[in-house]
Amino acid sequence: MPTDIKNFNCKEFSQDLAQQASQVIPADISENDKKFIVEIILRFCQMAGDALINEKDSKLTAQEASLVTQFIGEWIFHKSIDIIRAQIEPQYREGILQKIAFTVFDIAKKAIENKIPQEQLINLVEAQVKKCFTKAMNDMKERGIINEQTQKNALSQSNIDTMAIEQVEEETRHDISCMSDKKLIKLASFAILIRNFPMDKLKNVLQKFDKPERDVLIKYLKMPDLEEKLDLRATMKCFEEIKNTLPEVVVISYDKAYSKMCKIIKNSQRQAILDMIKDERSNIKEFVLSCYDKKRKKIPAYIADTISKYIEENVS
Repeated sequence: MPTDIKNFNCKEFSQDLAQQASQVIPADISENDKKFIVEIILRFCQMAGDALINEKDSKLTAQEASLVTQFIGEWIFHKSIDIIRAQIEPQYREGILQKIAFTVFDIAKKAIENKIPQEQLINLVEAQVKKCFTKAMNDMKERGIINEQTQKNALSQSNIDTMAIEQVEEETRHDISCMSDKKLIKLASFAILIRNFPMDKLKNVLQKFDKPERDVLIKYLKMPDLEEKLDLRATMKCFEEIKNTLPEVVVISYDKAYSKMCKIIKNSQRQAILDMIKDERSNIKEFVLSCYDKKRKKIPAYIADTISKYIEENVS
């Protein structure tokens, strides 16, 4: 049963988050910086919790408010480590983290109010945090606060990805002595193919493997001279086998997605559609509403397809 937001003990919850964070701060972080991380998580989480509780006509339950607060705590934890490792001067750290906290608060709160599934919510928050952090680093470079090398160093940091890989590795420690040489070569060849994937895609690929195979893949991904240790002919043969097992590429059509969406919208109540998109960005609203005035808003095909599917799934 949902619990009234007034029952959310944000002080106690924030203290628990800060305590949990203190236990997993990486060893390369100094004691002073560890103290900074714990204190700023506590402060920002409590501020967010207080704001949610005191908001007039709040639509959130206590559980949903705790989720928003937890998102803030987790992202402040990861990005504080990133800016510390990037050697951003201490006087600028809190300002950067404050922007991230506000971004997470706004995005997570609106997404929960709009009943967006948690998996989509996680991806949405992560994307907006990355966008916010990138903008903060770019702004600091333009203002001459940091140089280009520091900017690149900061943007290359990702404690959340590092911890995710470490967790996957920890969870997949199995005896692999029973694997055949052929299978190991295939896994090594596949590791070469995926090692330059973006981290989010790499994590998704790894999760599709059984634990023993995933363990081997991670070991190969971390091996800097992997190509030199493999026989070229055997590797090329594995590449060909992998190629033959890949599914055909699905081409997403903008016209098809647009036509499908317009057909659904024309058979739906206009007010229901307006309510559905009221909190969306302006370009999304323009794209959806173009079905009424037939002035197409051109957006990437995959986004058009995603919007079309969303409307189809949520229209009453």
